[in-house]
Amino acid sequence: MKSLGFGGIPIQRVSEEEAVDVIRRCYDLGINYYDTARGYTTSEERIGKALEDVRDRVILATKSHQRTAEGIKKELEISLRNLRTGYIDVYQLHNVQNEEQWSQVREPGGALEAVEEAKEQGKINHISLTSHSPDLAVEMIKTGLFETVMIPYNYLTTKPADELLPACKKLNVGTIIMKPFGGGAFSNANTALKYVLSNPDCDIVIPGMLSVAEVEENINVWMGDHTLTDEERRLIERDKEKLGNQFCRACNYCQPCPQGIPISNILRTESTLRRTGWTERRVNSVKEAKEKLETCIHCGQCESRCPYSLPIQELLPKAMQSLWDRMESRTIPEP
Repeated sequence: MKSLGFGGIPIQRVSEEEAVDVIRRCYDLGINYYDTARGYTTSEERIGKALEDVRDRVILATKSHQRTAEGIKKELEISLRNLRTGYIDVYQLHNVQNEEQWSQVREPGGALEAVEEAKEQGKINHISLTSHSPDLAVEMIKTGLFETVMIPYNYLTTKPADELLPACKKLNVGTIIMKPFGGGAFSNANTALKYVLSNPDCDIVIPGMLSVAEVEENINVWMGDHTLTDEERRLIERDKEKLGNQFCRACNYCQPCPQGIPISNILRTESTLRRTGWTERRVNSVKEAKEKLETCIHCGQCESRCPYSLPIQELLPKAMQSLWDRMESRTIPEP
C-alpha cells in the first residue's frame, strides 16, 4: 500500500495552535512522515512542537536551498533546533533545478560535502533531493548519491511517470510525490489523490494539509479504493482541457517580487473561490493585489525563478482582470 505523508507548506497560514492540532491529527490517524523546509517560515517549528514527544515514532524530512557547504551547515543546525531533534531522517537539497545548480552542489565546498559530513556525524540519516526537472532528476539519481527524490507528479504533470519513477524503482530510490493537487488548482482533490496513489511507482505522497477536515478526507481516500471511476476520468479530462499547462502550482519560487506583488495569489485566487467564496477579507486582498500589480517594473525575476517556465508577466494582467470582474459581480467559477 502506498504511504501518505504530511506536506508542511500550508500550516504556515494558520495559527500555531491550529497547526499543532492538524499535525497531531495526522499522527493519531497513522501518518508518520512529515515534510518541511527551511524556506517554509514557521513550518519546522510547528512540526517540532507537535511531534517532540513522539519523535522516535515519526520520520522528519526537511530541506535547504543552500548550495554551499557553509550554508548547509548553518541551516541544518537551525532545522535541528526548530524540529527539536538531534537528527533529521531525510535531508534534501531543495529544488536542484538545472545543470548549474547541480554543479554547484557537487563542487568542492558545495552542499553535498556538508550533507555527507553530517551523515557521518549522525545528524542526517538519509541524503535526498527535490527537483521540478524530471530529466535532471534521472541524471542525479543515477549517481547513487541520493536515497530518495521528491518530484511534482499529478494528472497534469505526468512526465515523471515516463522515465524517472520507473528508474527510481529499478535503482531502489524512494519516490516522494509533491503537488498531487496541482497546488490546489484541480477540480476535485480526492480524484487527484487517487490518481497518484494508483501509480505503483510512487512510494509516498505528501499533500499539504491545512485543517483537520482535510486530514480526515485525505486519510479516507488513502484507505479506500484507488481505482478511478469513469466520472473521475472525465473530470481529469475536463481539467486538462481547462488548465492546460499554464497554471500556477503555488510553489512560490517566483517570490519575492521586488515590488511586493503577490504573484501566486493573483494567479490562484480565482480557482480557490470555489472553496472560500467572496469574503470581505478576500475582496480587500484582491484590491490590494491590483494596486501592487500596477507597480510592476517588468524585471522578469519571477519568470526566471518559475520551475514551470510560466509567462508570468503575460498571465498576471489577464488573471487580475478576470478576478476583478468576478469580484464586482461576486460570481464564483464553475467547477
